Amino acid sequence: MDLRQLECFFVVAQELHFGRAAERLYMGQSSVSEAIRSLEKTVGGPLFERSSRRVALTPLGEVLQEGAESAFISIKTSIKDCKRLAAGELRKLKFGFLGGGLYELHQPLVAEFAALFPGVELDFVELSFVDHFSAVAYGSVDVAFCRLPLGAPGLTHGPVLMEDRRMLCLPNDHPLASREFVDGEALAGERLVKMVPGAVSQEWRDFHLPHRTPAGAPIGEGPVVRTLREAMAAVTGKQALMMLTKRAASYYPTPGISLVEIDLPSISSSLVWRRDDNRPIIGKLDALLAKLARIYCPVTEPLVQ
Repeated sequence: MDLRQLECFFVVAQELHFGRAAERLYMGQSSVSEAIRSLEKTVGGPLFERSSRRVALTPLGEVLQEGAESAFISIKTSIKDCKRLAAGELRKLKFGFLGGGLYELHQPLVAEFAALFPGVELDFVELSFVDHFSAVAYGSVDVAFCRLPLGAPGLTHGPVLMEDRRMLCLPNDHPLASREFVDGEALAGERLVKMVPGAVSQEWRDFHLPHRTPAGAPIGEGPVVRTLREAMAAVTGKQALMMLTKRAASYYPTPGISLVEIDLPSISSSLVWRRDDNRPIIGKLDALLAKLARIYCPVTEPLVQ
C-alpha cells in the first residue's frame, strides 16, 4: 500500500466515478483502476461496487474511508510542509474563500499574520458554491471563510467574525426593486437559484435558499448555479432571484440588478476547518481573525431576526 493508492481511493470515493476521479488526479482511468485493484488486494476485498450505471462504496470501502481519510489528509499535508521546508521555502496554509472573501479583514490579516508567523505563507484559494465546504473536508484547503451553518460533515468553526443582513437581488424592473425593505413573504411565488445537488448540507440550503417563506408559502427553484457570477446572470436574465449579505452586496454592484434588504435572519460567517485538524496554527489563525474582526467589522446596528 502506498499514498498514491490511498489518494486514488479517496478521490474515487468522493466522486463515485472513475473518469472524474482520473481527471482530478491527472491520471489515466486505467491507472486509477489499477491502483484501486492493488489496494483491494492489500485490504483483502472489494472497496467499490461497480456497474455500468453506478459506483458505490462497499461496507469495506466505507470502513476504510471513515477510518483513514483524516489520517491520510494529515500525512499528505505534513509531507508537503516537509518538502517545502527542505527546499528552503515557507510552509503554506491554504485559505479558501468564496466571492468577496474576507472583505475588510483581508489586508490587516495578511499584514499581521506575516508579522506573527514569518515561516508560514497564507495561500488564498478562490472556491465556488460547489466546493466551499468540501474543499475543507477533503483537504484541498486547510481552512475557509464560510457562511454558516456548516455545509458538510466533519467540520467545525470558530467564533462568528461577520454578521450581515440579507439583501435580495432583483432585476431593475421587478415590482419590488424600488423598495428599500421587503418582508420575507415577498418571496412567495418567486424562484431562487439553487445549488448543485449534494454540494451543501440540507441545513445550509434551507437557511440560505429556503423552499418556503416564514409563513409557509412555497418558493420556486431557478437554475443551478456554481459561482456568484452565475447567480448574478440568473438574476439579470430574470430566471431567478438570489440573496447576498449586505457586505457582499457592496462588493458586487451589477448593472441591471437592484438590491433590497429583506426581513429574514441575518447571515453569520466564520473560519471553518476539519474537526480533526488540531494543528496549533489553525487555532492561532482563528484567534487572530477574531481579534481583527472586533476592530474592523464589529456589529454596530441591530440585525433583522
